[in-house]
Amino acid sequence: MKKNSIIWRILGKINSFFLRKIASTDNTNTNSPVSGQLASRMSQWVLEKKWTENLTMKQVADSLGITREELGSYSLSLRGKNFLQWRKELRIEEAKKLLLEHRETPAILIGEQVGIGDKSNFRKQFREIAGCTPAEWRLKN
Repeated sequence: MKKNSIIWRILGKINSFFLRKIASTDNTNTNSPVSGQLASRMSQWVLEKKWTENLTMKQVADSLGITREELGSYSLSLRGKNFLQWRKELRIEEAKKLLLEHRETPAILIGEQVGIGDKSNFRKQFREIAGCTPAEWRLKN
């Protein structure tokens, strides 16, 4: 029961964050139900870890009920980076946590768990974001 309340509190914070970002960057009517609904859907997408799924940007946009261009625009305005970079960072941040929580689990399995199934691609993306390989991350932390 306590875990659910924590999740809902986090979801509320994420939703509030998206709403504030939309309000500060969008020149349209930011109080419109569409802006609030999109922020809510994006928050839910993050919370449910949908970013671990191996979907194209178009498929993600379709699942959110927006166009690929709108997803790209919102990602740039909300996060200051393109969608694919933001998703990569979400994946690597989760991988960093999992590598420490499950030290006995091979790094490739952690990569698969966060949506990067290819070993060399996982190492490359991890190094790009974290500045070291998954193995080095475990040793340093």
